[in-house]
Amino acid sequence: MNAPAVCLDLEENHHRKIAHSYLHDVNDWVGGIAQAKKELWEYDIPSLNEAITTIFVSLDGAYVLMRDDGYREAMVGNISLYNVTGERLHTVYIDE
Repeated sequence: MNAPAVCLDLEENHHRKIAHSYLHDVNDWVGGIAQAKKELWEYDIPSLNEAITTIFVSLDGAYVLMRDDGYREAMVGNISLYNVTGERLHTVYIDE
């Protein structure tokens, strides 16, 4: 979706009103992380027989108790590819 559609969706479905500029800032932030990490990440996208119409990127973290090191943040992200009907065709999980 484009920025206005994402803002409208967040407002209508999640009752979250955000500015277009904030959405662009988040996009730049995620893109910057991807650019910085691309040399470390390894993933293959298979050949797909359908057109990819939507790419979904997510990032999440949790504090995990490490045996000898106290709590540390563990991060995981994924990139999912969807067709025109919203069916997920492929997902890549990336941990850090």
